[in-house]
Amino acid sequence: MNLIVKVIFLTLLTIPNIIFSQELRLAVVPKEENNPFFAASRDGCVAAAKEIGNVQCVFRGPISVDVRQQDKIISDLINEGVDGIAIAVSQSDFLASNSVQKALRQGIPVITYDADFSQESLNKYPNLRAAYIGTNDFELGRALGELLKVYRPNGGNIVIQTGRPDSPNLNLRVMGVRSALSGINYDTPPGERLSGERGWREFSEKPLYNFGQNDRAERDLKNVLSTYKRKGIDAFVAVGGWTQFVDSYTEVVGPHKQALLNQDIILIIADTDDRQLDYLRDNLAHGNVGQKPYEMGRQAILTLHNLIIGESVDEVVHVPMTICTPKNYAACTK
Repeated sequence: MNLIVKVIFLTLLTIPNIIFSQELRLAVVPKEENNPFFAASRDGCVAAAKEIGNVQCVFRGPISVDVRQQDKIISDLINEGVDGIAIAVSQSDFLASNSVQKALRQGIPVITYDADFSQESLNKYPNLRAAYIGTNDFELGRALGELLKVYRPNGGNIVIQTGRPDSPNLNLRVMGVRSALSGINYDTPPGERLSGERGWREFSEKPLYNFGQNDRAERDLKNVLSTYKRKGIDAFVAVGGWTQFVDSYTEVVGPHKQALLNQDIILIIADTDDRQLDYLRDNLAHGNVGQKPYEMGRQAILTLHNLIIGESVDEVVHVPMTICTPKNYAACTK
């Protein structure tokens, strides 16, 4: 019996050498690298890797939102032998049925951050991902709508800007905006176009889709600001920070600053990057509802590490939001 105990003990001693002595390579795959939001998630990823000590953060994504490029990057990372992958999902069905299946076949743990798979994909593939870390996207959209109601309590004509029409997390945000304004609980994202509920109407038949292209988002905002009086548009709500991630935002919005001060048109935009807080300070927007991308990146690495060493993890971790206005911009994210 003593011999058996010694063999078991010696065997257990070798396991840490295998799991913990070798550096783990954990990948974080954003929707796009060229975005301050995801750059902050990279910083959280790197910080968590240093915190653990034997982990390398591999941050890699497409330059701009491109689901096929993102899928190829995931496949390449699998070929390189990464030990775990966290994905900000750009298009649910495509990733779920391609590169992620490859990861699962090879036993590589997969989690999502910022943007989860759609409920349809999760139903189709019950073991698709082990955890989701990010904002409650429906509640973020609802917060955008509630913030707008502070400025327009009696309703108005609204333009909603979003990214891809097949982005699960953005569709939840759009549904949250529509629910807050209409008072209706919709069954399926992105909800229904506002057509007079509680005084709210959407100017266009569909949201303005920019497909994750900041310059396209900027052109859409510029067009709205140039025509809102003639078209009777009262508010512009963006469920992502695209327009404010371009250096020329001040040039586009600055000429309309007095109109914003007069609340002739209301600008409510998602995310609270430092430059976005500067725009609030300068009264170039009325409000921002932000997330905590640094913490998402940090929690993604910690969660992947826990999965690999066999510890239990929460299936869903919602990171708190921040609500910022010209009145509280200096302290809202602290």
